[in-house]
Amino acid sequence: MDDFNRKRHAVYKLTYHAVFVIKYRRKVMSEPIIEHMRQYAAHLIGQCYQGRLIELNGESDHIHILFELPATAAPSVVVCSLKTQLSKEIRANFWDEIKDKLWNNIFWSDSYFITTTGGADIETLEKYIQDQGIEKPKRKYNPEESDNCPKHGRCDAFFNDALCGTCNS
Repeated sequence: MDDFNRKRHAVYKLTYHAVFVIKYRRKVMSEPIIEHMRQYAAHLIGQCYQGRLIELNGESDHIHILFELPATAAPSVVVCSLKTQLSKEIRANFWDEIKDKLWNNIFWSDSYFITTTGGADIETLEKYIQDQGIEKPKRKYNPEESDNCPKHGRCDAFFNDALCGTCNS
């Protein structure tokens, strides 16, 4: 229980994974912008909400943020504040770089994704977020190269020894 947060009447560990997307997925963010967001988000989460930024990374059209909050902080309020403050900060410091890439001068999409990390271990989520922006090989599916079950027509790419998962033929 060493990694739990403690208050006078509470013991907790509330870790969240949030994703913010640029309006219409415009390719706006560069490495310096993401690095600046990382530093500023750490400041906002720590100073304004007494939380902790664990990881922030992204690609040119979205960011992933992994952070902890105290039990007294409402995640939706924190997310709205982060989106607003990060947008203002990036506009103030990188306006010449981003002004021609934005749609109607709007930075973030109105929506966002947030989830608690639940049973996933933090190291796995940290690795996933750190790997954002790294080119991943695309999966290719070619039905002509697949041995499908004659009865069920299922692709056996996920079955061992090319057996149908339903009838084992």
